[in-house]
Amino acid sequence: MRIPEDARAVRLHPLPASTTLYRVHDANYAGNAFNPCQGKPSRFAPLLDGHGQCIPTSYAATTLDGAPFESVFRGIQDKYESVRREDVDKFAISSLKTATALELVPLFTPELLRWRIDPSKFFRPSAKAYVHCRTLAFRAWRDNPGAHGLVWSSVRDSQADAMLLFGDRLNPSDLSLTSSRPVRTESTALGDLETAGQRAGLAIVR
Repeated sequence: MRIPEDARAVRLHPLPASTTLYRVHDANYAGNAFNPCQGKPSRFAPLLDGHGQCIPTSYAATTLDGAPFESVFRGIQDKYESVRREDVDKFAISSLKTATALELVPLFTPELLRWRIDPSKFFRPSAKAYVHCRTLAFRAWRDNPGAHGLVWSSVRDSQADAMLLFGDRLNPSDLSLTSSRPVRTESTALGDLETAGQRAGLAIVR
């Protein structure tokens, strides 16, 4: 897969102030915190600048269901595959409200096609594809200095947009934390994950 050298967007995607976002994240971190390049590699993280220095990031989604499909259920390919309860106990579900308007680099189908990137290959859940994703994320960050992050249609839940926010261009205070529910101790949080999974026939095994 060839990633363009120049990843300037024709038009940034606006996200108005007071937009509600949802996150399913490590419960050891605050819901509006940015990950300092720790943990397992994911589609767009760790994100490093041209000198190999960490750019902290945060994943979010525009719907409550979209957030677990970008985290808990992200790598599941077989509808008969299940998720273990002990594996979801480490998560928390947080809702945020943007304190200011954001501008995001769109990675929707038209933008990818303009860059001659096949969306089905780009968003394929594989380590090889993730290398290309992180390359594009870096170039999009570099070439769009006014952007606060990336946005794309959730691969697993087309009703939601997913996004990666840049922690070097945003502060936690730009994302007001309105609620945070640890899955281990809040039954409603586990219930929301189970309900989302049921839409795709995915189960959390207790």
